[in-house]
Parts: sequence; structure tokens; C-alpha cells
Amino acid sequence: MAPKTETQDAHIPAYSVPPKVPAGEAAKSILTLKRAAAWPLHRWPSEKRVIQSSARIHLPRAYLGKNGEDLRQVHAGTDLNQYLFRHYDQALAEVKEEWVNYVTVDNVTARRHEYLGPDPRVAGYFHDVDGDIHIQWWDGFLKDQWMGTQKWTLGDIVLNERGDWVEDI
Repeated sequence: MAPKTETQDAHIPAYSVPPKVPAGEAAKSILTLKRAAAWPLHRWPSEKRVIQSSARIHLPRAYLGKNGEDLRQVHAGTDLNQYLFRHYDQALAEVKEEWVNYVTVDNVTARRHEYLGPDPRVAGYFHDVDGDIHIQWWDGFLKDQWMGTQKWTLGDIVLNERGDWVEDI
């Protein structure tokens, strides 16, 4: 029996919209691009996201952080995408009965990502004023975007040096 070949996810370049588009429409387009580029957590990431300085990252245990979160230190040079994949691909040693597994009810070798929603995807990262990193999640099945215990929205959009609309980071 031959192994199943997985289709490759499309590579979408940086999110920018030409300046002739009104700001409101540009924001909708950028959000659509950000959702489309979000990588599914159950697959190895296709892009690197290397951090330049050490920081703490908030890792929710369940959808909307209902079961709390783990706070881990990541060091300069760490690829955040690979770090997340490895963390959430681990089997859980202890599963509490009240936790909702969105993938299987049997909890057979339950992996951490199965408690984040039916189709958790990483849409981006948010750096707070303390330098901590929060993950912007997009669930392709629920059509919901969340970060920590709340929903996230697209930040302000500004014109870059080329004159295109981009998200102000």
C-alpha cells in the first residue's frame, strides 16, 4: 500500500493591497489573505518564523484558553513555527474529563492540538508591551479567530514605503 500524498499548501506572499483601494476594503482583503495563509497546526510548517531575541510565548491548552495556558521561554534564533508544531504534536500525559477533544472522542493518543478546535491554524503572532508573544489563531472549520481568551481583530492598516496598504505591526 502506498502512502497518501498530501497536497502542498499554497504560498501566499506578504499581505499588501494597492493604494487605489479604499482603506476599509484593503483591511478586509488583508484579513482574508492572513486567514488564507494561516498554516494548519497538525502539519509541519512550510515557512520559518525565527525570533531575533528571547521572549516568553503563551501556549493555550484549549480553544479560547478555557483550560489555561502554558508560558514558555523561547530563545533568540528559535523558529516559532517549528516550536509550536513540536509542542502541540506531543501526546498529552494527563487528560482531564471535562476537556473537549475536537478530533476524536476516544482520546486515543490525544495530541495537544486536538483541544484547540476542529481545525486550528496559526494566522500570526502578536507581541505585547512586555515582549511576550501571543498566537493569533484561525479555525478554518469554525470560521473563528481567537488569541488567548478573546477574539482578535486586524490591527491598523497604513501605507508602506511602496505606497501599498499593510497591517501596522
